[in-house]
Amino acid sequence: MVVAIHARGGLWGNWDSLEENSKSIGVAIFYALTRAGTEWVLVFFVLSGFLVGGKLIERLGNNTFNLRGYAIDRITRIWVPLLPALIWSAWVAFMAEKSLSWTELFGSLAGVQGLFTRAFAENYPLWSLAYEVWFYFLGGWVALWLTTDSRKRVLAGLGVAIGLSFFTKLDVTFLFAWVIGASTYWLYHEPKSTRLALLGGGMMVGGYVFSQMRSATVSLDLSVWLQFVPSTSVAVMMLSLGIALLLPYLTRLTPRSGFVRRMNALGEKLAAFSYTLYLTHYPALYLWNKYMPELYYTIDLPSSCLYLLRIASCLLLGWLLYLPFEKQTSKVRKFIHSCWLVQRA
Repeated sequence: MVVAIHARGGLWGNWDSLEENSKSIGVAIFYALTRAGTEWVLVFFVLSGFLVGGKLIERLGNNTFNLRGYAIDRITRIWVPLLPALIWSAWVAFMAEKSLSWTELFGSLAGVQGLFTRAFAENYPLWSLAYEVWFYFLGGWVALWLTTDSRKRVLAGLGVAIGLSFFTKLDVTFLFAWVIGASTYWLYHEPKSTRLALLGGGMMVGGYVFSQMRSATVSLDLSVWLQFVPSTSVAVMMLSLGIALLLPYLTRLTPRSGFVRRMNALGEKLAAFSYTLYLTHYPALYLWNKYMPELYYTIDLPSSCLYLLRIASCLLLGWLLYLPFEKQTSKVRKFIHSCWLVQRA
């Protein structure tokens, strides 16, 4: 969805600039879905909390948490796909005449883009990676503080304080979203509840609508209604909680029909390289905009085919870069772990 949003933004004009014959109900729904960038990133944050934070809680519960192992796992997860993606971003920035800066490069490697530097090579979606880095950082030190003795607890407390200090500059609402996602660990071990899932679905819809109403728009005048709409932060919390309540139900559904099984298998294949896709799709769209800069104001078959081609090219590039890098993350991780064990011995 994030790729679909960014691909649409560089191809068609905004709603007001479209020709009247293109302003159908279907196109309106399409435009509404492809302006919700933050909401789809929020799904990513809650999923991250569910998968990474939930695993932290599990390891705390069975006393198997190890900070060194956790750090190796998280660093390799981020950097193995990130390094080649930044090289790709630099090449595209050179070709498309975008800005390049060593400061921004090191800032993006350290996870402080959006805090102290801009995203490297104008790869702006990397803003959300900074949040992910500091979610991991804070989660690890909190886990150490809960499991260590009094001497190391001072060091762990310092790590927690450093992590929290970064969220005085970042939007702390997204940290709450990650924690809510992690908290679904307990729901996942309870019987599957249709009622909770329905409640979650309702909260998702409500949070999504409220968040969209709070987003800047030139197409609709919502000033009369905004006095009755919760703040953006409340909308984000509603959406996060809704996703979290729905996740334990969805993840325990068993595909039964052949079609659903095939869709599930396709989802697994797409999920495998989703991180690489996130890192690399924006520079790919820069190339499209450089060599085919025309902006369309009518939605017809030729422009729709071009839109699908843009998305397909991003998917193909993401998959091709996934194979030699992200797919090898577990091997890199095992190698680092083995080197550490040998050095320790």
